[in-house]
Amino acid sequence: MKVARANVLVLDDVAIAEMISMAKVIELVREAFAADANGEVSTMPVVGHTLPNHDGARYGIKSSHLRMRGRSGEVLGLKTGGYWPSNTNRKLPTHYAVILLTDPETGQPVALMAANVITSLRTAAGGAVAAQYLARADASRVAVIGAGEQAHVQLEALCEVRPVKEVHVWARRREAAQSYVDHCSAKGLTATATASAQEAVASADIILTTTPSRTPVVMSHWVKAGTHITAVGSDSPGKQELEVALLARAKVVVDKISQSTTIGEMQHALGLGGLGPTHIYAELGELCVGRKAGRTSEEEITVFDSSGVSFQDMVVAGHLLNLAKANQRGTIVTL
Repeated sequence: MKVARANVLVLDDVAIAEMISMAKVIELVREAFAADANGEVSTMPVVGHTLPNHDGARYGIKSSHLRMRGRSGEVLGLKTGGYWPSNTNRKLPTHYAVILLTDPETGQPVALMAANVITSLRTAAGGAVAAQYLARADASRVAVIGAGEQAHVQLEALCEVRPVKEVHVWARRREAAQSYVDHCSAKGLTATATASAQEAVASADIILTTTPSRTPVVMSHWVKAGTHITAVGSDSPGKQELEVALLARAKVVVDKISQSTTIGEMQHALGLGGLGPTHIYAELGELCVGRKAGRTSEEEITVFDSSGVSFQDMVVAGHLLNLAKANQRGTIVTL
């Protein structure tokens, strides 16, 4: 039997964090969304599975093929991993993921990368790109619902594109909210932990929802005109952060319609709220290429429904592969 062998570059999260900046990830993710709108991306259906007897742990596979002419080139790969809520009790991260890149010409595996850092950065970058098109240019007051990893990186990315000055955070655990406030204060932001989610969002220009909730955490009547909302928590069936009535009031932009309507916020609007698919104003890529306008008035409420699309991972992974080769980073293993 003939044995196939391939040299595979391995990168861990420490190396990845050292090699790339948030600003660069925002640039790459914007390019990927534009490429998707221009037909240069094939996104395969998400595979998802809830593990019985493991406290609702969720495992999934996301994959895509990018053909980005003149920019990041051709990338083919998949990300596998998921969410293990019981890891909190084990003092382990609740999310784990890895990315496998394949040579689109030969089919050989070319890279295996830890994907926790990539996932975190690309999700936050998607929120920042959406805010560039949908949040008011002078938006400076931010409400953050949740105080975990994504709450931190979403705010970091948002600060790259909007003049954030004031942050109000609410989380189920008061100590987590206070830790978040301390982190913000160390970065020179005025930050306050609020007693309720309603209090946090009352005066916000931008709302970031970053929870694993399965019931709404932001209600429609709390949100004032002119607010932009980035909702990143809904990425599997049953999850929900926004009241359907809020989606009905808003201009809704999604990362990918096929995902938003099955695993994102819009799964509830179409399933229970009586809204049709035409209520989705656009995919983010359509804004990136100028096919549709973003915010068109100071008073409209806008929502970005972020379910997390594989091409966000792949564009970052492809860039990291090129960087690692050029700078002799990572470890080569033969498979």
